[in-house]
Amino acid sequence: MAEFDSWAPWYDLIHRGLPGEAEFYVGQAVRAGGPLLDIGCGTGRIAIPAALSGLDVVGLDVSAEMLDVCEDKLEALGDCPGSLELVLGDMRNFELERRFPMAIMAYRTLMHLLEPEHQLEALACAMDHLEPGGTLILNVWAARPELIAPLVGPTAGALQLVGRHGFEDGTGLVHYRATRCQPLAQRIDEEHLLHELDEQGQVVASHALAMERCWQSVRELGHLVARAGFEVQALFGDFDCNPPGDGNQEQIWVLRRPLEG
Repeated sequence: MAEFDSWAPWYDLIHRGLPGEAEFYVGQAVRAGGPLLDIGCGTGRIAIPAALSGLDVVGLDVSAEMLDVCEDKLEALGDCPGSLELVLGDMRNFELERRFPMAIMAYRTLMHLLEPEHQLEALACAMDHLEPGGTLILNVWAARPELIAPLVGPTAGALQLVGRHGFEDGTGLVHYRATRCQPLAQRIDEEHLLHELDEQGQVVASHALAMERCWQSVRELGHLVARAGFEVQALFGDFDCNPPGDGNQEQIWVLRRPLEG
């Protein structure tokens, strides 16, 4: 079972994406004209709006349960101007036997690969699925000391209340999270505890979910994309295309496969 299979029923509720990311990725994909390859598409946060914008999209993910949620969401929408094909596969070694003018790794997808060799494999695999001159856009967290410090301080690893969610049927969900950081390994380990509540507010079920990620500095990721053979077209610090800076929490890389011949 893939790590994210257990996340599937709760993912859209807990992980709502980053401000402006959907508009950014879909806008870039529409300008490229499609088809679009969405690597790590999950429940379709980017893939579905791209298909609704008239693009032909291939969404790849390692979690069958996440893809099932994506398919259910798409079917519930009815007619779609574009198309969305969902593929179960590992971003390090998939083979679609076709190339795309554009691919994306949205919502910090690359960070879920914890080892540099696995990150390089994913970048190389994405390269293999791009047309000459094609574009790969990805984003990762821009780790800064003041963001890391709370993750290694006195409260690191302690369960903290993240949010309460109420549903139309009167039931609810309470979400706790414990976060630990390993600065030398550049790794973040999260433990999430979800309590399902009945109409009276009593806990009827609990779910423990884990998430592991590894961050990369601009220098490190620049080295990896160069090794994979990409040319860097742009590096932004947010989805408004502002340059990287101290106030930004994202690295948004626009990469290009060189023209062959």
